[in-house]
Amino acid sequence: MPRGKPVILSNGSEWSTRQAAEDYFRDLRDRYPLETVIDEPQDHDDLCALLERYDAAIYDGPSKIGCGVSHFVTRQNEVHGGKSVGFWVIRSDGTETDFSFPTAVAGRSKDRDAGFVVACRESVYEIISLAKKNHFAAFGNQSGHVRCEVTGEFVSAFDAKLDYAPTSFGDIVWEFRKVEGWEAAMPPGIVSPSADAQLSTIFTDIDVLARFRVFHAFRCQMRIVAKSLKPTQLLATRSNPVRQPVRLP
Repeated sequence: MPRGKPVILSNGSEWSTRQAAEDYFRDLRDRYPLETVIDEPQDHDDLCALLERYDAAIYDGPSKIGCGVSHFVTRQNEVHGGKSVGFWVIRSDGTETDFSFPTAVAGRSKDRDAGFVVACRESVYEIISLAKKNHFAAFGNQSGHVRCEVTGEFVSAFDAKLDYAPTSFGDIVWEFRKVEGWEAAMPPGIVSPSADAQLSTIFTDIDVLARFRVFHAFRCQMRIVAKSLKPTQLLATRSNPVRQPVRLP
């Protein structure tokens, strides 16, 4: 759905653009402390209608509404050390699950191709995290800092991230798809469908997971960069020589 089109929910709530609807639900989320029941009638009603919109659009997983809605809360989600606050629905039978309000507002499902990229990232997360840790241990100065490959300034592990260069992670994934013969479309059964409380897509085909890890180790080249750098700065320097490449364990 283009951002310029209105978002209209089944309860009559309406916003002129997708961005306006996202802003509304983001503000709604931020008004409530974590794990507090969202008890304002209009807020509850809008979230129920938003969840109906989600279920109508997301066809590759179980219904989020399920047996019926008891209430909503905001909850802190943690995935690989990253934290974000999101909505959770608690159903009438006590089961619960998260849902993405931007996805619900957009009214469309993430396609299988996007899910495959996420699964690929999940499959190598622990490996590259260990590589970063080992790199700082090996090359850190007395303060434990290493040089950013773009700015040349020393950065801490907290203020640094790994960046794929010169070949991006997305290009590595696409090369793998070509090797597997999946250029036209991803076959079913490779990655996990949507499920309750599932915060990320993962591989369900263990053989594919293993093959991607081997392919990734063969193709990837990474560098340390400051988290504060903008994507345009990273892209502009992607072909620059890397002084201290990050090695996989």
